[in-house]
Amino acid sequence: MWGACKVKVHDSLATISITLRRYLRLGATMAKSKFEYVRDFEADDTCLAHCWVVVRLDGRNFHRFAEKHNFAKPNDSRALQLMTKCAQTVMEELEDIVIAYGQSDEYSFVFKRKTNWFKRRARL
Repeated sequence: MWGACKVKVHDSLATISITLRRYLRLGATMAKSKFEYVRDFEADDTCLAHCWVVVRLDGRNFHRFAEKHNFAKPNDSRALQLMTKCAQTVMEELEDIVIAYGQSDEYSFVFKRKTNWFKRRARL
């Protein structure tokens, strides 16, 4: 995206701001546009077929969240119940998940071997 702005490093912040506003105002998008050639440089990160795909979600700022809600250390039952309910909800929404398991402030979801969710891409 930034390469399309054609902004040089030595340009002033005002020029960068104007160029960026012009770029955004034009509504340039990646799909079906002149910038689609960038996809040719993407690495293929497709997971192997017929293999288990495990997606790990790690808590972000969980320490601050725990302090705000006065969770007891090391395992507050309210926090554990909240994380379990969230995992159950995800499993209900995505039928291709076989099992979910939690550890600390993270949850891992194991998808079926033949799943095609996210086009089996390792990164989104």
